Amino acid sequence: MGIVENKQVVRSYFDAVNGGDMATITALLDDDASFWVPPSLPDGVEFRGKAMVLKLFTQSVGLYDPDAGLRVEIQLLTAEEDRVAAELIIRGKAAADGRDYENWYHFLFRIRDGHIVEIREHLDSLYAYRTLFIPAGITERSHCRWLP
Repeated sequence: MGIVENKQVVRSYFDAVNGGDMATITALLDDDASFWVPPSLPDGVEFRGKAMVLKLFTQSVGLYDPDAGLRVEIQLLTAEEDRVAAELIIRGKAAADGRDYENWYHFLFRIRDGHIVEIREHLDSLYAYRTLFIPAGITERSHCRWLP
Protein backbone atom coordinates (compact mmCIF):
# COMPACT_ATOMS: atom_id res chain seq x y z
CA MET A 1 0.00 0.00 0.00
CA GLY A 2 1.11 3.53 -0.70
CA ILE A 3 0.98 6.71 1.32
CA VAL A 4 -2.43 7.72 -0.05
CA GLU A 5 -3.95 4.40 1.08
CA ASN A 6 -2.18 4.61 4.45
CA LYS A 7 -3.60 8.09 5.05
CA GLN A 8 -7.05 6.74 4.22
CA VAL A 9 -6.65 4.02 6.88
CA VAL A 10 -5.95 6.76 9.45
CA ARG A 11 -8.91 8.84 8.23
CA SER A 12 -11.13 5.75 8.52
CA TYR A 13 -9.84 5.13 12.04
CA PHE A 14 -10.70 8.66 13.20
CA ASP A 15 -14.07 8.56 11.38
CA ALA A 16 -14.79 5.40 13.39
CA VAL A 17 -13.70 7.15 16.62
CA ASN A 18 -16.07 10.02 15.83
CA GLY A 19 -18.90 7.57 15.20
CA GLY A 20 -18.16 5.28 18.13
CA ASP A 21 -17.78 2.49 15.57
CA MET A 22 -15.83 -0.18 17.46
CA ALA A 23 -16.38 -2.74 14.69
CA THR A 24 -14.42 -0.62 12.21
CA ILE A 25 -11.73 0.21 14.77
CA THR A 26 -11.36 -3.51 15.53
CA ALA A 27 -11.14 -4.36 11.83
CA LEU A 28 -8.46 -1.72 11.22
CA LEU A 29 -6.16 -2.99 13.99
CA ASP A 30 -3.56 -5.62 13.22
CA ASP A 31 -3.57 -8.60 15.62
CA ASP A 32 -0.14 -7.48 16.85
CA ALA A 33 -1.06 -3.80 17.15
CA SER A 34 0.48 -1.66 19.86
CA PHE A 35 -0.58 1.66 21.34
CA TRP A 36 1.90 3.82 23.28
CA VAL A 37 0.57 6.30 25.85
CA PRO A 38 2.99 8.88 27.31
CA PRO A 39 4.44 7.83 30.68
CA SER A 40 3.47 11.21 32.16
CA LEU A 41 -0.15 9.99 32.40
CA PRO A 42 -1.37 7.47 35.00
CA ASP A 43 -2.09 4.97 32.22
CA GLY A 44 1.17 5.69 30.36
CA VAL A 45 2.44 2.40 29.03
CA GLU A 46 2.66 0.53 25.74
CA PHE A 47 -0.38 -1.67 25.20
CA ARG A 48 0.61 -4.69 23.12
CA GLY A 49 -1.72 -6.86 21.08
CA LYS A 50 -5.13 -6.14 19.65
CA ALA A 51 -6.98 -7.33 22.76
CA MET A 52 -5.04 -4.97 25.07
CA VAL A 53 -5.40 -2.02 22.69
CA LEU A 54 -9.15 -2.61 22.52
CA LYS A 55 -9.30 -2.87 26.32
CA LEU A 56 -7.60 0.54 26.52
CA PHE A 57 -10.11 2.01 24.07
CA THR A 58 -13.24 0.53 25.65
CA GLN A 59 -12.32 1.22 29.27
CA SER A 60 -10.41 4.51 29.19
CA VAL A 61 -13.24 6.06 27.16
CA GLY A 62 -15.04 6.18 30.53
CA LEU A 63 -13.04 9.33 31.25
CA TYR A 64 -15.29 11.12 28.72
CA ASP A 65 -18.97 11.94 29.01
CA PRO A 66 -20.68 9.36 26.74
CA ASP A 67 -23.60 11.69 26.00
CA ALA A 68 -21.26 14.37 24.65
CA GLY A 69 -19.16 11.87 22.70
CA LEU A 70 -15.73 12.54 21.26
CA ARG A 71 -15.18 14.79 18.29
CA VAL A 72 -11.93 14.40 16.41
CA GLU A 73 -10.94 17.14 13.99
CA ILE A 74 -7.98 16.27 11.81
CA GLN A 75 -5.80 19.30 11.16
CA LEU A 76 -3.03 17.66 9.15
CA LEU A 77 -1.99 14.25 7.85
CA THR A 78 1.54 13.66 6.62
CA ALA A 79 2.74 10.29 5.33
CA GLU A 80 6.00 8.66 4.35
CA GLU A 81 6.68 4.96 3.73
CA ASP A 82 4.59 3.02 6.29
CA ARG A 83 4.07 5.96 8.68
CA VAL A 84 1.28 8.51 8.96
CA ALA A 85 1.53 11.50 11.28
CA ALA A 86 -1.78 13.01 12.33
CA GLU A 87 -2.17 16.37 14.02
CA LEU A 88 -5.64 16.88 15.43
CA ILE A 89 -7.91 18.31 18.07
CA ILE A 90 -10.04 16.08 20.27
CA ARG A 91 -13.06 17.63 21.96
CA GLY A 92 -15.48 16.21 24.47
CA LYS A 93 -16.51 16.58 28.09
CA ALA A 94 -15.04 15.04 31.23
CA ALA A 95 -17.28 12.28 32.58
CA ALA A 96 -16.57 13.18 36.22
CA ASP A 97 -17.63 16.83 36.21
CA GLY A 98 -18.83 17.72 32.70
CA ARG A 99 -15.95 20.12 32.12
CA ASP A 100 -15.22 20.88 28.46
CA TYR A 101 -12.20 19.06 27.08
CA GLU A 102 -10.25 20.32 24.06
CA ASN A 103 -6.71 19.09 23.52
CA TRP A 104 -4.24 19.05 20.64
CA TYR A 105 -2.84 15.64 19.78
CA HIS A 106 -0.17 14.24 17.54
CA PHE A 107 -0.42 10.57 16.61
CA LEU A 108 2.16 8.58 14.72
CA PHE A 109 0.74 5.49 13.01
CA ARG A 110 2.51 2.59 11.32
CA ILE A 111 0.41 0.83 8.71
CA ARG A 112 0.99 -2.61 7.20
CA ASP A 113 -1.26 -4.16 4.55
CA GLY A 114 -4.11 -1.80 5.36
CA HIS A 115 -3.98 -2.44 9.11
CA ILE A 116 -2.70 -0.33 11.98
CA VAL A 117 0.30 -2.00 13.61
CA GLU A 118 1.44 0.83 15.87
CA ILE A 119 0.00 4.03 17.35
CA ARG A 120 2.02 6.51 19.39
CA GLU A 121 -0.02 9.23 21.09
CA HIS A 122 1.38 12.64 22.05
CA LEU A 123 -0.71 15.31 23.78
CA ASP A 124 -0.72 17.96 26.46
CA SER A 125 -0.68 15.34 29.19
CA LEU A 126 -0.80 17.82 32.09
CA TYR A 127 -4.02 19.30 30.71
CA ALA A 128 -5.51 15.81 30.21
CA TYR A 129 -4.45 14.80 33.73
CA ARG A 130 -6.04 17.87 35.30
CA THR A 131 -9.20 17.80 33.18
CA LEU A 132 -9.96 14.06 32.88
CA PHE A 133 -7.99 12.03 35.40
CA ILE A 134 -8.02 14.09 38.62
CA PRO A 135 -11.80 14.75 38.61
CA ALA A 136 -12.32 10.98 38.07
CA GLY A 137 -10.11 10.20 41.09
CA ILE A 138 -7.44 8.61 38.90
CA THR A 139 -4.19 10.00 40.22
CA GLU A 140 -1.91 6.97 39.98
CA ARG A 141 -1.39 3.86 37.89
CA SER A 142 -3.15 1.54 40.31
CA HIS A 143 -6.42 3.41 39.65
CA CYS A 144 -6.39 2.53 35.91
CA ARG A 145 -8.34 -0.72 35.59
CA TRP A 146 -7.46 -0.94 31.90
CA LEU A 147 -3.72 -1.31 32.45
CA PRO A 148 -2.13 -4.63 31.46
